[in-house]
Amino acid sequence: MTKQVKKLYWEDVQVNQDLPEEARVIDATIIVSGAIWASHDFMPVHHDPKFAQLEGAPDIFMNILTSNGLVGTYLTNWTGPEGEIKKISISLAVPNFPNDRMTFNGRVKRKFKEGNVGLVEIDVVGENQMGPHATANAIVALPTKS
Repeated sequence: MTKQVKKLYWEDVQVNQDLPEEARVIDATIIVSGAIWASHDFMPVHHDPKFAQLEGAPDIFMNILTSNGLVGTYLTNWTGPEGEIKKISISLAVPNFPNDRMTFNGRVKRKFKEGNVGLVEIDVVGENQMGPHATANAIVALPTKS
């Protein structure tokens, strides 16, 4: 039995459409591996709990590049493999610590074409129990039916 791959078309998306909510547990592994392995951010606040506490944080916390990657994953989980993030801007607010739960929500803000490329502008918020962690705006290209 083969798994069917999701395909989202530009024509099927509507302005003000909500993206499905998606949540994930934030643990020390994603914080440390996102900082050190994925983005080569060796700042100790992202992998050394004692250093983070000396700097005034209760524990290690996620870096912006990992947050950016999680927002990107949320978007491409929605679009399927043929969606392509063309532009993204992210603002951070409250930190993500180990044992937080981050919940993503998104909404289609605008739908437009540049040439024959179908584009969608999406606002995304990733929140934990303290409030918004990441607020993003992205432009995503989707395949068209024609």
